[in-house]
Amino acid sequence: MIGKLLFDHGLEPSPANFELCHRYLSGRDGELNALIDKAIAKDGGLSEAIATAISAKLDPGLSTDELSRIASDAQGYLEQMTTILARSGDDARDYGEALAHEAEGLESNASPTLSVKTLVDLTKSMIEKAQAAEEDLRRTEMQMTAMRKDLATAQHKANSDPLTGLPNRRALDQHLRAAFENARRADTPLALAICDIDHFKQFNDTHGHVIGDEVIKFVGSSLGRAASNGDVFVARYGGEEFVMVFERASVANAMATLDKIRAAIAARELKVTNTGQSLGKLSFSGGLAQINIQDSPGSILKRADAALYKAKQAGRNRISAAD
Repeated sequence: MIGKLLFDHGLEPSPANFELCHRYLSGRDGELNALIDKAIAKDGGLSEAIATAISAKLDPGLSTDELSRIASDAQGYLEQMTTILARSGDDARDYGEALAHEAEGLESNASPTLSVKTLVDLTKSMIEKAQAAEEDLRRTEMQMTAMRKDLATAQHKANSDPLTGLPNRRALDQHLRAAFENARRADTPLALAICDIDHFKQFNDTHGHVIGDEVIKFVGSSLGRAASNGDVFVARYGGEEFVMVFERASVANAMATLDKIRAAIAARELKVTNTGQSLGKLSFSGGLAQINIQDSPGSILKRADAALYKAKQAGRNRISAAD
């Protein structure tokens, strides 16, 4: 189990380390396993620093190229706006000076007809310049809007699991920290569950990875529907594991929600859509823990994982609560 691997190497039970250990134990990522095995052989164990480095190398998230491009675009658009505003300021100053000069001409009994014509020409010129500046600003604003959309898309990509579309472990880490702070500040309950598809390796070996991926998507979407309630956050933890964070919910309410989803999935017979081939029944097990005064994000994950282990030992297809 993941918990044993974490404890054996003294790793913090963080989302990143849970994901790293899960990927290692699944054996599906040869590059990751080779890096970890090499580190263990060299140092006699897996340190926190090495685990962090391996996670960063294999899951870089938002690429350096993407960040550089967005930053460069933002800088360019800001410079454009600064230039346009500076030019508009110069034009306004020149216009003001010209008006003052013509006003002096009128006061000195110069030709009023000529002065009025000059004033009209100056005003027309200023209007044209103002319209041109407005168009330049509008165009630059459109470019900045497109850039903001690109940034939002990149951020979403960096925080989303590509298979299920659910938030990934990076997003979970951020959300869990914020949820902990909110629960502490408002003195409200918070519960967390780790869910794991039962006998998934056997299912994968029997039906293949393509069907296995579809099963992961199915379970993810089933759990994800609970997130329509704004107080529930669902993330794919990696492999066949998911984490649910229940804010402002007692462990009893969280248990009821989770067990309802479990029962609905366990009652269905899965079939291949195109062929009608029966895949049999599917189930998942879950471990549920509620925040206590000593908890940290890492410790509540650890307690939920221990409860998940208890559910597996008790026969699977059930939800167990942490002591």
